[in-house]
Amino acid sequence: MRHFPLAALAAAACLALTACMAPTSREVRPVENEPLLDMDWRLVAGPDNRHLPTQGAGSAVLRFSPSSFSMTGPCNNHRGGWTRDGDTLRLGGEGAAIASTKRGCPRELMQREADLLEAFAGPLRAEFSGTQLRLVDGDGARWTFDSQDVATSAGRERIVLVSGERKPCSGAAPAQCLQVRTEPGAPWQHYYGDIEGFSWQEGVDYVLRIREYTVANAPADGGARRWVLEEILDRSR
Repeated sequence: MRHFPLAALAAAACLALTACMAPTSREVRPVENEPLLDMDWRLVAGPDNRHLPTQGAGSAVLRFSPSSFSMTGPCNNHRGGWTRDGDTLRLGGEGAAIASTKRGCPRELMQREADLLEAFAGPLRAEFSGTQLRLVDGDGARWTFDSQDVATSAGRERIVLVSGERKPCSGAAPAQCLQVRTEPGAPWQHYYGDIEGFSWQEGVDYVLRIREYTVANAPADGGARRWVLEEILDRSR
């Protein structure tokens, strides 16, 4: 296995943030301040109203800052500018230019992502209802996002290294766990479950920027951490 480049890790570490509070659940109303900001909008349903996963493979999280938006998932990471005029939302800024990573995923996830990006290419109608945001495209198809976060405690951003090799681990049942560490040379540790928004590939070592949450009442199999991918900073074989 290759060693992670120290220069890349050092640069990545500069991006790590200090501890911050996880988003809290609250009712969203489109009045006064921009309601899209400071939220993790989790995709919960597509145009067919079928329930979609909110964690792990195939999940998608939409976030807005004053000048740009980002979305992790359903397969790749996406970023661009955005504007909102009343209930009309445009993603990608001038010309709907959205930059996306180019990794591959199972066909179902790739199709869901393609459908989402196709909807994002045109003006969307933003509908707010309680904690939910519905984005409606020109054909009337609705994508439903929810701002209610599944985490129940404080979270922080971290830089982590992920090995290209899984190892056997024991929890509720035997499994093959991701191997992770937070600094070069540290012992590899089991990570139970999957990193949300991250598609692991065997034989590829990664440096990731993630958001870490503590899971309340976690099972005794070691799954007390919940990690959500923010950005892939480096990868090597």
